[in-house]
Amino acid sequence: MAKKKQFVTAAAAFAVAASAVAPAITADAASTTVQLASDYVRGGDLDAALDKEYKGSEIYWYKSSVDMNKLGVFQTAKGFVKGQGIRVEKKLRVLNHAQDIQPEEIVLEEGVPASGLRIQPVLFADGVKYNKVVTYKGFSTEKAGEFEGTFTYSNKAFGVVTKTVKYKVVATKVELSEVKSEVMDDVLSVTADVKNLKDGEKVELVVYANRDMNAALPAVQAEVKDGKLTVKSGKLPAGNHSFILRSGEVKTDVMNFVVEAPMVKEVKAINAKQLQVTFNKAIDSSVIDTDGSIIDGAIALTKISGAGTGAITDASVAKLSEDKMSVIIDASARLEGQYLVTLAADKVKTTSGKSIAAYTSNVFNVEDKVAPAVSSVTNLNASVVRVKFSEPLSSVGSWTFKLADGSNATVSPTFSAGNDYVDLTIDGGIANGSQITATILGAADYAGNLITPNPTTINFVKGVKDGVKPTVTSVTAVGLDKFEVKFSEKVQNVSVEDFSVSGKTITSVTQDSSDATKYVVALDSALTVPAGQTSVLATVVVNATADTPAAGTNITDLSGERFDGFSRIVEFKKDTVAPKLVKSEVKKENGEEVLFLTFDEVVTKGNVDALAATQLKDFVTTTDDIDLDGSANDKLVAVAGDAKSLKVKLSDVTFNGSALVQGAEYTVTLANFTDAASNALANTSIKFVRGTDADTTKPVPTVGTITNDTIQITFDRPLDGASAVNKANYSINGLAIDTVTLKPGNVVELKLVSGTNTLNGLRNLSIANVKSKDGVAMDNFMQSVSLVENVKPAITKAEYVDLSTIRVTFSEDVEYTTVAEVAAEADFALKLDGVDFTNTLTEVMAADGKTMTITLGTPVDATQYAKTLTVVPTADFDIEDLNGNKAASFTSVTVSK
Repeated sequence: MAKKKQFVTAAAAFAVAASAVAPAITADAASTTVQLASDYVRGGDLDAALDKEYKGSEIYWYKSSVDMNKLGVFQTAKGFVKGQGIRVEKKLRVLNHAQDIQPEEIVLEEGVPASGLRIQPVLFADGVKYNKVVTYKGFSTEKAGEFEGTFTYSNKAFGVVTKTVKYKVVATKVELSEVKSEVMDDVLSVTADVKNLKDGEKVELVVYANRDMNAALPAVQAEVKDGKLTVKSGKLPAGNHSFILRSGEVKTDVMNFVVEAPMVKEVKAINAKQLQVTFNKAIDSSVIDTDGSIIDGAIALTKISGAGTGAITDASVAKLSEDKMSVIIDASARLEGQYLVTLAADKVKTTSGKSIAAYTSNVFNVEDKVAPAVSSVTNLNASVVRVKFSEPLSSVGSWTFKLADGSNATVSPTFSAGNDYVDLTIDGGIANGSQITATILGAADYAGNLITPNPTTINFVKGVKDGVKPTVTSVTAVGLDKFEVKFSEKVQNVSVEDFSVSGKTITSVTQDSSDATKYVVALDSALTVPAGQTSVLATVVVNATADTPAAGTNITDLSGERFDGFSRIVEFKKDTVAPKLVKSEVKKENGEEVLFLTFDEVVTKGNVDALAATQLKDFVTTTDDIDLDGSANDKLVAVAGDAKSLKVKLSDVTFNGSALVQGAEYTVTLANFTDAASNALANTSIKFVRGTDADTTKPVPTVGTITNDTIQITFDRPLDGASAVNKANYSINGLAIDTVTLKPGNVVELKLVSGTNTLNGLRNLSIANVKSKDGVAMDNFMQSVSLVENVKPAITKAEYVDLSTIRVTFSEDVEYTTVAEVAAEADFALKLDGVDFTNTLTEVMAADGKTMTITLGTPVDATQYAKTLTVVPTADFDIEDLNGNKAASFTSVTVSK
């Protein structure tokens, strides 16, 4: 510090001015103590408030002379000037300042970014902790453990404090909550909320078949996104199952769920005409035949009593509900009284291909007292209105039609008994836009209930014409006896009278199934082609709509616009093109090999029982005839829904009069196939190899020998081993299966977990999903079996009764053993301090069945009594309980005193 020059006059003036701010610096020549100018201690920095030297000499301060926690008053700091023998004092006032950072225990989660560290409690000199913003470093959550980090509080007014602290990083456990599940189509779907899932961690769904915690199916990894988990199992067998979600060591509670076997859930009559059979799973539409009826024998209705005559016949119309969970069947006539419904096994399948087991409903009563009513009125087009009823009608009743002015309207109802609708065709003479009122009287359902209200009145309007008349856009000859007419739009009232071809009679007009604007017109015979020509010209006429429409002059579009008529000369060509084979292939149907032949047009088979063919087997070629049609010429048949294809089972085909040889390759020259114009298929060769037909019969189990611990099940055919020994395919309600073993003779042996069956009585044995060696799954099987308990009796204690008698007590009653039996084959022996105890033993079973006494021929003496006597089993030990369970094996039991 630079020295200051002193001027008396100036110093005096300064002292006067400065006295208002701080004490003056004085030095009494007679004193060795110097008073320095007073100051404040700011931010807890005492050193900054103390002078470093006095007149060029260093000052040493006694810092303890200032209490840093004493605020609001001036304190005297004391020191001395080194080497000068001068004491110094300075008045200081300590301002409030930060002294320490005092965080609570810091625990962070592994893998979770450190947070909540910016605000920490800071202790000030006034004794108060204030939450202050701090900076920190050294805090990492990369791995679990105990580490150190630092906090720093810095403020110009209150000072700077740095504190090193310890913190812990703990492994974070995954949290799984809000677990929900549902079963649909034999698949378990699970959702849940997930927290704390770190990168690389996964959550899995574990399903326990038949609720057997030792029979976990392969785990399925869940998808987790934004804290939400979704996962689906694979297809599961029918039964009672359980599941958990797990992530490492974290597991949810076990949750139970049920996968139902395909079954009928409900049978009821909707009304006196219709039955509804509801299933627990969506069923395949194959239950309904191509004619709209239930397939033969699938569902039958039996009347128990009552006046109804309705039945399910080949003519009974059936339809699936939109969700395919139920089928509605129209009975042939009125239903009234008591009925039951039966479902034949293997006739109805789910959409996943599983068969529904045979079923017989409870007897149910049909009593329809609900009257039919109009449910809707809809314009199908400008001239046709459909009136829909709440149920099928047996009688349409009588209908009258009036225009708005009260005059009669010409409207033609179209109705077939059993329909739940009536179509009304409005006469072409009625102006478009006209409102018509229909009155319905006496319409009745199949229970004889009359429409409500009776009469019922409905209103409808004839549609407005669209302003565009229909036209013919093309006429195309199809052979010599058929042609196609295509209109510019959909038309109505088309009949055979609307068409004519010179010199020919029209026999039929059919709307095309794939194009509603096209009609196929058939002639009574083929047009004659002039000699030497390949075609003939003929005029095709389509009649115009007449002013007074009648049969053959009534074509209009759907809005009622009239057709103006059409005439054109059309060339009808002779078909001279031979049919061609598009492909041949062997496919399996129900496990059997079937040869499919597909042509480019419809063909008629001739005699195909002696076609030229060769057989190649083991490098040997044999030439002979092959028969594709069987002995009755009825095995090569049309493929349903494909008029251009034929098929035949290879098991029905013969070569040289014998069945085809497995593994042989056959080359066949096809002949005797013709199209509609009698054009013959050119000689065409095909090749195929005869493989094997699978056994499509389902395995059927029979319950055989049953013991306390085992059940043997005999199947009627060889089995697929993997499915046969899969424990998940067997269940016995209330019991656990230990092992499943496939034995010779298609015998499956189930071994129960020993000691788990504590009761005698009937249990339901269920078997499912066992397959034959050809992969055909069995029908679900359930049978009650009588089982006895399998808990082994055990020795609970052995004790002295007296010095010559020992009593052995069992856990339950055991089979009585006579003295003579024991004498022949003793169950017990004795050891004294581990050495065979030589004595004569007589075993006697007590009357209560739980105890046996062992009488010693020579009583034990005091020396022997002091030793340890034990009961041990002999080689003949064969004590059983009353149900034949052999007593649990043991090494020795000490005789208590």
